[in-house]
Amino acid sequence: MAAGVEPTFFLGEYEHTLDSQRRVAIPAAWRSCSRFVLLPSRDHAVQMMPVETFREMVLDKTRKLSLGNVEDARNLARLGSRAQECVCDKQGRIQISQALAGHAGLKDKVALIGSVSMILLYPPEVWNRMREENGEDACYDVLEKLSREETL
Repeated sequence: MAAGVEPTFFLGEYEHTLDSQRRVAIPAAWRSCSRFVLLPSRDHAVQMMPVETFREMVLDKTRKLSLGNVEDARNLARLGSRAQECVCDKQGRIQISQALAGHAGLKDKVALIGSVSMILLYPPEVWNRMREENGEDACYDVLEKLSREETL
């Protein structure tokens, strides 16, 4: 993160419409960042993070990889080919690629879930089911693990 720049936290949850061009509005509270990287996640959501967060996460590690290592090159290609960089338009919307929308099953509505350092995009019915399965106390379990410095 650049010196003097406040980190952005993505907190709360929102439900927005996904238009016919797969554009979704980013909540105004989250628009201090205008450039994002979108990636598929294992649980069939889309992970969305500021470009700077993505850069911090991967850049130093990728610089240490051997250009001659075929497996490293393939892994980077797998990551890069499925990732999408996007910029908010004047209305604060981003456009989700067809591949990522299909991966998450996004159709006409999107649940945008603040995940502290990133945003997760789910179909609203999927997010609602996950939230109900975990119960109201799940937040306290996470806080307890963080206070003990455990892996989530």
